[in-house]
This record gives sequence, C-alpha cells and structure tokens, in this order.
Amino acid sequence: MHIAVFDDNIADRKQMERLLRRQSDRYQKEGKEHFYIDLYGNIPALLRFPQVYDIIFIDMANPDEDDERFKTGMDVAKLLFEIGGMKNVVMCSSCHDYKALAKEAGIYDELLFIDKQIRVKDLEEILTECEKRLGDPIPTLEMRGERQTIYARENDIICAEMIGENQLTVYLTDNRSINLITDIYNLFEQCAIFTAICPISQDAMINVNHIKDEGFGWVIMDTDKKLKVAFAYRGNIKEIRRRLAAKQKTEKE
Repeated sequence: MHIAVFDDNIADRKQMERLLRRQSDRYQKEGKEHFYIDLYGNIPALLRFPQVYDIIFIDMANPDEDDERFKTGMDVAKLLFEIGGMKNVVMCSSCHDYKALAKEAGIYDELLFIDKQIRVKDLEEILTECEKRLGDPIPTLEMRGERQTIYARENDIICAEMIGENQLTVYLTDNRSINLITDIYNLFEQCAIFTAICPISQDAMINVNHIKDEGFGWVIMDTDKKLKVAFAYRGNIKEIRRRLAAKQKTEKE
C-alpha cells in the first residue's frame, strides 16, 4: 500500500511515519501488504502525481507562504479532488476543524478524519476503512487532454459535445472542462463503467443525473447548457433512467 503524509509540521510528519511503520510491521506479520511511505512538506511535491497513493494524510496548520490559495489543509484536499483519481484522503485535525471545513466545501463524504494527537486505535480504524474503500473502488475515468489529465467519477461528468472533427469538450462540475481528441462513440465506450451516461446524438452525450429540464428534441443541463436530442436517440434517456431505478432498487434489497 502506497501512503503519502503531507504535513507542514516536520515533527508531526515524522511521528506519523513512525506510527505507520509500526502498523506496516503488524500488517506484514498478518500476511498483508507492506506500506510504502512518502513524506511531503510542500504542496508542489505532493501534486506531482498524487494518484499513485492509496492513502493521503493531510494537515496544514499555517497558510502556505508561496501560494495564497492554500490557507489550510482543506484547500489542498479540494485541489486533489479537482485533479481527480484520489482513493483515500484523510484529514488530520490539529488547529483546524476539518469536518466543518469539509462540509462548507461540499466534500465531507469524500474524506476521512482523524484527530491529533493520533492514537494507535484511531489510526487502525482509519486504515481498516481505507482498506474497505480500496476493495470496492469508485469507478473513475481517466481523460487525457493536450495539457491536462482529469480523473472523473460519474457525477463529475455533466455532458460532452463535439467541437470539430475528432475533437470534443467534456463539461464537468465546478466549472471545469477538458478538450479531448476523440469522438462521442469512443468516449461513450469508455463510459461503460458508469450507469447514468447516454448519447443523445452523434455529436453529444449527457449524464441524465444532471438534467435540469427537457422537452421535445432538447435537454437543458444543470449548468444551463442546452443540447439537441436527435430523433433516433430520444429513447435513450428513458432507458437509462429505467436502469438507474432498477439499480437503486437492487441496492436497497
């Protein structure tokens, strides 16, 4: 298991490393996977490729001196989720109430929380929860643009629209978008890991969970973007909604 510890307090970084190494020894004795641990004290180093980590522990007590965007560890966590592809992000609360900050940021359910000073029992519980999440990963689509790569979960995707020959734009939540060199058919095939995505023409596809309004031959997404629905594709939205309802019913049983 690959673990990153990001903390602007070097003593806390070292203490977390010691705790994790003890847990790693225990895991190995139980026949489980060894921990590979990386320590970070600055944000750019962590952001080089955070997707490789199964768990990222975060605390930042003081505002970053080089980048005014980062006032607490929550600002780091928000950026990680914008990048996408995160598995487990654990906020380590010392002088900041990360639970309250996470609720304000709308990412409370995406995070795990532990209080400092960290107790062995609490760390064991967090590691157990992370293992459960790794065993049942949330489907994620990797989208590689010319200048950026985004890892999107199903609800991150609002719609996609062709803008030229073999060129399309994917519109995402939080006012994000990415241009890809592909077509709707290829992108839709990649989205087979999701349930709520459907094509509405040869030039566009949507996430039905983001539909705000619809009528004969059109839909309006919750970003107020209006798209045409081709006649031959009219039944797709209804079919996807039927599948979603069946899936929700199965999950409740």
